[in-house]
Amino acid sequence: MWAIKYSPDPLCPSHRGEDGIRSTIATCSADISAFLSAASSHSFDAFLEGGRIAKVALADRVARSVADVIAPPSSSKTLSEAKCTNVVTIEPLYKMMSSVDPHRRLSAAARHHLKRSMTRKIGSGGGGSSSNTSKNTFPPYMFERTDVCCGEDDTLCVSLRVITETEHKENAGDDVDMDDATSSSVDTFKKEFLTEVLGRVTDHATNGVLCHVATAVFQERLRGQLSTALEAVAFVADGSILPRRSGASSMPMASPPALPFKAPESRMRKQVAVDMGKLCEYLQLDKTVSSVDGTTVTLTGLVIPHGVTLIVGGGYHGKSTLLRCIASGVYDKIPGDGREFSVTVRDAVAVRAEDGRYVNNCNVSAFISNLPTPPGVDKTIDTSKFCTREASGSTSQASNVSEAIEMGASAMLVDEDVSAANFMARDGRMRSLVMDESITPLLYRVNGIYDSLGISTVVVVGGVGDWLAVPHQVVKLDKYLIYDATAKAQSVSRQFSHGHVQYAGRGVVHRLNWDKKGTPNQRKPVTDHPFHNARVSLMGGGGRICLTGEEGSEMSVDYDDDDDEDFGVIDMTRCEQLFGRSEQLYGAGLCVAWIIGYSKSHPDLGLGALLDALDNELDRSGGMKGLLASLPESKEDVLECLGYASRPRRYEVAMALTRMRGICFDEIPNIDDGSEEEARRKAEERKAALAELWANRRKKAREG
Repeated sequence: MWAIKYSPDPLCPSHRGEDGIRSTIATCSADISAFLSAASSHSFDAFLEGGRIAKVALADRVARSVADVIAPPSSSKTLSEAKCTNVVTIEPLYKMMSSVDPHRRLSAAARHHLKRSMTRKIGSGGGGSSSNTSKNTFPPYMFERTDVCCGEDDTLCVSLRVITETEHKENAGDDVDMDDATSSSVDTFKKEFLTEVLGRVTDHATNGVLCHVATAVFQERLRGQLSTALEAVAFVADGSILPRRSGASSMPMASPPALPFKAPESRMRKQVAVDMGKLCEYLQLDKTVSSVDGTTVTLTGLVIPHGVTLIVGGGYHGKSTLLRCIASGVYDKIPGDGREFSVTVRDAVAVRAEDGRYVNNCNVSAFISNLPTPPGVDKTIDTSKFCTREASGSTSQASNVSEAIEMGASAMLVDEDVSAANFMARDGRMRSLVMDESITPLLYRVNGIYDSLGISTVVVVGGVGDWLAVPHQVVKLDKYLIYDATAKAQSVSRQFSHGHVQYAGRGVVHRLNWDKKGTPNQRKPVTDHPFHNARVSLMGGGGRICLTGEEGSEMSVDYDDDDDEDFGVIDMTRCEQLFGRSEQLYGAGLCVAWIIGYSKSHPDLGLGALLDALDNELDRSGGMKGLLASLPESKEDVLECLGYASRPRRYEVAMALTRMRGICFDEIPNIDDGSEEEARRKAEERKAALAELWANRRKKAREG
């Protein structure tokens, strides 16, 4: 069933070195229908109904099986010949990540690691019972990968590292090398052992593979109903287990003590039906919170509708846990995650404060204006073209919101705990004391953003009651239980007048109209940058990557500070939806490198169009593996740094691109269709009508 091809391993030369190690990359391919026939005779027909999502889920399942079957200690076998002993070891590509310095090639160190791995010689038995299983190796999300993937020709491809260590026997002499016969027998032995390992992977993967596929397809079909049938941002299914075992774990907390999620008995609670076709029988469902009628599965849960939604409650009552569930719902999750039937629209973006982030030519004028300048400086700061190398908490979060709008997000997810306080809200007392304020808080803008741009916002709030004046829905958590607090919040809000004063004649302070000039224009990378044909490197400490020159040295450019040692660095440590760890971070860097190269030959395309082109290329070429072929040396770099890369969302790619220190953007001006002038005229009319109203009231008061 498996066809095998070998290629050189950049971590170790393919020829025999003085350490006696040979390492090659084996690309193993099998027809998907033949692979699935091991599960059941009609499994391929059910699989085909899942489309592209089913292929991603199949590859994910196989990758986890590889991790389980070929778990530490490595699967090895020994072949003894007259002159030497050969130990063949099969390893997943990701196993090598701990041995590599990300900034340069270290073949000697890599060979040392390879030789060290050979000391763990075991029999040919599987490692499925190892404690280091795929559940701990990979996060519980299904990503497109470069090491295990499904092609458009319905072929499953698995890449493995095959290592052969040759040890001379004592009586053979130091100058003895393998002759042709011995080499041929080793190659045959290596192929037989690899085929045996692939057989164990097949047996492991096909046990439950259709459940894996059905779970992913269900999430995608449920997600497809959010914006249409449910008019919602997210759906959290009853029975879900939201809390994790710890802050460092992706595994669900045991229940008890974790309480299964249950939506309140109110308009927030809705039923949703999903037709699963032939895949229905493979779903693992909790019959207490779901029902099945033929091939249609019905679930009940909490709906987060379009508009502004607040999540409120006391400390440690589960607010942020619920928001993290919503944030993670943009990805498909594996069976057993506890949140696998809770989904969010794909284009929901988490925004937070990022002190020190790099910003270039970003329109933050809707939130930041009239910035003070030092005495004697006449030039004002144009916040519609805001640039900084070290953004503050408020300006960084304003940039994040602006870029989410620019990239086409339909929803923003905001947690008060990781936001800048002065960007989130200002109460009436502070407005009275400090009247010359440069920041227009998000509180004042969320309704205008939704009314004018159609972008919803989900906000976790625990300490600022002014937010109760703006939402369409309020979800309250009390001791991990969910309540509908919308009516109560509206009642409380009406009791406080300071939330309903006028703001500079522009409307109620908490419901400012959105000014079109605050809507960011599309930007494009400048064409004379030095990042073309750059290489992507992981940086120490986690969460950071760097685009470097061909020789691995920092690139130079006409930059304000030529001594900036962080030139080309991308800091993604606080991008909260990068759930795929370093592999997805590296994938984002590869996508940034592709976009920069593509923009050089398409200089008129803005970021949105460039991201569209990237998605089209990934879909056309077969995902991240196809993208590697268009980037110089990228395949070798991935194998050296991590072993494989995962596909990021377009929004994480945009975040990486806009955070790259030294990148510069030009603005693509919008064509004025007259709507901006019309909006300005209406605003002036409202202001004049308001002034006349107050003048008449003062006149009547004097006459009375």
